[in-house]
Amino acid sequence: MDIRLLVLDVDGVLTDGTILYSAEGEELKAFNVQDGLGIKLLMRSGFEVAVISGRGSAPLERRLDDLGIFHRRFKCKDKVAALEDICDEVGCMFDQVAFMGDDLIDLKVMQAVRFAVAPPNAVPEVLQAAHHVTDRQGGFGAVRELCDYLAALKGIRFADYYVTPEED
Repeated sequence: MDIRLLVLDVDGVLTDGTILYSAEGEELKAFNVQDGLGIKLLMRSGFEVAVISGRGSAPLERRLDDLGIFHRRFKCKDKVAALEDICDEVGCMFDQVAFMGDDLIDLKVMQAVRFAVAPPNAVPEVLQAAHHVTDRQGGFGAVRELCDYLAALKGIRFADYYVTPEED
């Protein structure tokens, strides 16, 4: 399987889907550190990584900046069109894309890509459309599990790409 691009949904995939608001109305999100390291290692090993979300938020933008994910589309109603744009930027085709989503808005893009993945907390229609379902829940290491899986398919050892935070 020649996957070159990993595309991720956010709520329910990179997060557990919970949306918190501070007393001042600021949106808060929690991200899994293992997911983040998996994404960084996957990118260092030659994969492109992108995010397509039906929503947008300052915490999300901050997290993507921290991870070095620059291919991103927010407030998307049509995730397939967003994926077309990203594929043009990256120079790849849909059959070189893995996508992880968890809800109905992700269904069409999951049906369009080579490798569709869902966390076990996805809605039934998405679980049925997925080629692979992770063991870990969205927001609790599902993305890291997928990164590890994609690396293993290509014989990549993440230990060869790890640098300490001081070196990063």
